[in-house]
Amino acid sequence: MDRWLISLKLTMLRHSTPGMRVAGSVIGGALVIVTWAATLNAGSDAARHSVLTLGLLLWGVGTAIGPVLMSGAGTLRPSYFTLLPFGRLALGRGLLVSVYVSIAAGVVLAALLVTGAHAVRLSPVTLVVAIPGAVLTWVLLVALSRLVYGLLGAAMGSRAGVEIASVQFGLMFAGMFAGWIPVQVAIERTPDFLATGITDAVVTRALDLSPTSWTVLAVERAARGDWGGALLLLGGLAVLAAAVIAVTIPLLVPSTEPARRRRGRRRSARLVAGGGLLPATPTGAVVAKEVRQWSRDAWRMIETQSGVWTGVLIGAFALASEELDAVAAFAGLIITFMVGISACTVYGQDGSAVWLDVVGQDEGSVRADVRGRQWGVVLTVLPKILLVSAVFVLLSQAWWAVPILLAAIPALLGAATGAALIVAAVGVSPGVDPRQRVGPNDAVGNISFHVWISMLLMQVAVLPTGGMLLLHLFAPAAWTAPALVVVGIANGVGAAWALGLVTIGYLDKRLPDLFSRIRYGQVFRAGKPRTGWAGALDWFESSTLKGEQQAKELKQKQREAQRAKVKV
Repeated sequence: MDRWLISLKLTMLRHSTPGMRVAGSVIGGALVIVTWAATLNAGSDAARHSVLTLGLLLWGVGTAIGPVLMSGAGTLRPSYFTLLPFGRLALGRGLLVSVYVSIAAGVVLAALLVTGAHAVRLSPVTLVVAIPGAVLTWVLLVALSRLVYGLLGAAMGSRAGVEIASVQFGLMFAGMFAGWIPVQVAIERTPDFLATGITDAVVTRALDLSPTSWTVLAVERAARGDWGGALLLLGGLAVLAAAVIAVTIPLLVPSTEPARRRRGRRRSARLVAGGGLLPATPTGAVVAKEVRQWSRDAWRMIETQSGVWTGVLIGAFALASEELDAVAAFAGLIITFMVGISACTVYGQDGSAVWLDVVGQDEGSVRADVRGRQWGVVLTVLPKILLVSAVFVLLSQAWWAVPILLAAIPALLGAATGAALIVAAVGVSPGVDPRQRVGPNDAVGNISFHVWISMLLMQVAVLPTGGMLLLHLFAPAAWTAPALVVVGIANGVGAAWALGLVTIGYLDKRLPDLFSRIRYGQVFRAGKPRTGWAGALDWFESSTLKGEQQAKELKQKQREAQRAKVKV
């Protein structure tokens, strides 16, 4: 069965578009070359030890989280074999074995074999330890990558699973926005690192504890004549790899048994309505619903937490640089900026549940829905923004940034909530319907265009605060700092109100269209072309709808082309 699944996987890959695989192979090959070059150019055995332990740890982390960042569900999915008489464990074993037969797995193995170079430098006979150790580490890391991806899919209903996914997405966004900072720091410190290695004993000990370093330690023990210690380390590596495989196999094939609902205490109407803190109005009801959904819906939690981790990681990157440490004070502002991106999918994430808004629409329901969603975003993210800002201001000691933050955060947050609601409503792009979501990426549709529109709207909406900020920086006076804060708060309130008003005006007449786009992927209304703001909204609506339809048509053509190749 394992051979059959491997053959099926290779056949599917031959009939698929190679694009991302080619790019991944080139990047992976370059990283392998860098790993080998750093190891061979180390100035001493101790420096080579540091290079290997740190480099292999990075390869382990990259292998574990790579499939999540690239949405790597794998070529073969358990759903393909639902109707076939395969046992769950047998199918899981076959799916795991097929993962090892891939270019990505080969790249990881090529990197791990660098321990052989260390063995040759110390004592060539220790290659009998280095090669099996590299293979065992490879088996462990590839199985771990499937385990992490499977856990995220299985744990999307748990806080731990969502937080892990959020950290990984935050790392991806932080790398896109500010990844050059740690790269620059690494380049500056590389010569010293290659010459002396890591001189901190605590850091060295921590790296040695990682399973990715056990092969290096085994080679060094064998070179000193301690073959028993070397075999003990390899044995521990084999046991750990076997344990990870044993946990991974059943996780690759989700159980079909219905989940049992936990019995909990009945919630009072007062608690559900916001504990009496929210007004007993339609808007208050929407706020309570949104706050609960942002804090309990797994896919919405990923959106907010990934933004938080993006700000935290960029702040950490900045603190690592002596020239940019003051920039870390603006970590909370980065989270605020991410709100405009993360919240621009709220209607699409609701899926066909938007039908409830359609059937319950009355004179003030749309206004209550839009304003309630805006307040829900603010109440959810503002405490996190303030906490992260306070921590990084303390760490960076950049007290001069406090008035700027007090102005920029409310201005950008108001603009973000307004821009996100417009984009979410006019350019709704639903992912998988909530009832069928499994993986961490299922709730997001084709939103690359939406992100750019949201960022553009935010930049335009905060122009008043930006102008006042320039005055404060280039012509400071006793009154500019207080005036900056006042302008920032007024800018945020005004941007949220104005952009929300545009959204209300759109949805008041187009709410059925919003549902038809989510449910059927088209609009059944035919209207005359409009100009001004209305024309711009119509253009955005038609552009996103056309993009969705073209994406579906392209997928259909690819399926038909693959079927034609198979028949030939």
